[in-house]
Amino acid sequence: MTGGLRIPVALLRRPGAAPREVRTVAVLDNMRIGTVCVDGDEVVIDLEVGASGMDIVASGAVDVDWTGECRRCLETVSGHLRVELREVFRSGDAETGDTYPLESDAGEDCIDIGVVARDAVLLALPLSPLCGDDCVGPDPERFPAMPVEEVGSEGEAAEPERDPRWAVLDVLREPGDEG
Repeated sequence: MTGGLRIPVALLRRPGAAPREVRTVAVLDNMRIGTVCVDGDEVVIDLEVGASGMDIVASGAVDVDWTGECRRCLETVSGHLRVELREVFRSGDAETGDTYPLESDAGEDCIDIGVVARDAVLLALPLSPLCGDDCVGPDPERFPAMPVEEVGSEGEAAEPERDPRWAVLDVLREPGDEG
C-alpha cells in the first residue's frame, strides 16, 4: 500500500544534513469518505523532510482531485484539495497522538509519509459537498432547499410568525432588546 513511501532517516540525522525534498505521486487505496472519493486514489505529495533534534519533521502539502455527490441534487460534483501539513515523527512511545512513530525497516529507522498523506486527505475531504451555493435540489417545488422569504407590504422581509407558546418568555427581555 505505502511501501514506496517509506523514507530512511539515518542520513537526515547527520550533523549539517540538508532537508530532503520528497515529490511523488502515490496511489493510496480506499481514499473515500461517504460518497466522496479521491480520483483514482492518487495523491501528489510535495514535502520537505528534515531532522529536528531526534525528531523528524515533514512539512509541505498534499494535492488531490476528488469526486462525490451533491448533498441536495445528487449530481456529480468534483473539486481540488490542497492540504498543508507539518507533522513530527518521533521514536519511542508515540502514544500521545500528536506525533507519528518512527518505524524500523531491516534495522534502520524510517518514516512512512503515506500514512501522513492519507490522514491529512481523509480529514480534509468534504463530508457533504454542494454543486453550488444556489443548488435548489432535485424538486424545489416539493422539497425547497432554501428558506422562502416572505416580503412585507413595504418591500422588506417580513418578520417570521412567532410561536405563541414562547410569548411568556418575552417578559424576560431587557429593555431595548429586539427580536
